[in-house]
Amino acid sequence: MGYSLKALSIVGLLLLSGSTLASTTTADFGDVNDPRYSRINQFNISIDGLDINVSGWSDTANLSTDVDKDSAIRRAKDLDKYRGGWALENFDEPYNYCDTNGHSADNFGTCGYKDYDFFLLSFSEAVSLVNATYSWVAGNNVEQNQVSVAALESSIFTNGNGLYNNTWENIANNHTIRSDFAQITDNSTLGYLSTFSGNTDEIYSTHWLIGALNNNFGGLAQWEGDDGMKLSGVSFNKRNLTPAQVPEPSSIAMLLIGLIALLSFNRRRV
Repeated sequence: MGYSLKALSIVGLLLLSGSTLASTTTADFGDVNDPRYSRINQFNISIDGLDINVSGWSDTANLSTDVDKDSAIRRAKDLDKYRGGWALENFDEPYNYCDTNGHSADNFGTCGYKDYDFFLLSFSEAVSLVNATYSWVAGNNVEQNQVSVAALESSIFTNGNGLYNNTWENIANNHTIRSDFAQITDNSTLGYLSTFSGNTDEIYSTHWLIGALNNNFGGLAQWEGDDGMKLSGVSFNKRNLTPAQVPEPSSIAMLLIGLIALLSFNRRRV
């Protein structure tokens, strides 16, 4: 035979282990129906065996420690879909309060402070976010827009009130596994895109935040104030399969095992 026992063994092992490699799944939020004449602050989508709940949150309520700003997080007032991407309207925005904008998830505001809009993505099993896509971004220059991304500890949702009445600073400092910021670019194939390849790369969590840049999660405060987007989808990886979950060997792998056994038997006869 032209193939050595060692070479055939390596090929067989690669084929057998190939099914355990992570594969990327893309969830298109543009496929989710938007009930135009009723307000919603969350929606659900199922894909690749996972359930995803997407909800909107923003710091629009006062705490006793506030002086002249809102810092307590509340659910968004409404989520609206525009051209396949979802905008977030918080409770300050229906009245154009401080030049805020209800047509995007943003960090706009001219009253000396900003409302930071975030989408919370809750998955039925832990995933690692790869990228996010957007149907619209603020301004004439795409690169003025950055987003914050954070993998959250699940304990805040099982042992507490989650985001409600919390602050973004406390979430970032005490309930985040890993966070970062990402630049939005105009990709020739995917459109507006941010790739999460920095601090959160290969970090797995069941709860993820994606929102307008907030320096508590990374980046600089001077970059804030002009970031806005409409979220149209995310791509993510599920965890690798454990050995007990690996599917039965393929027919090709079985053939290689047979060839290896035959070659080993022939060698012993020589």
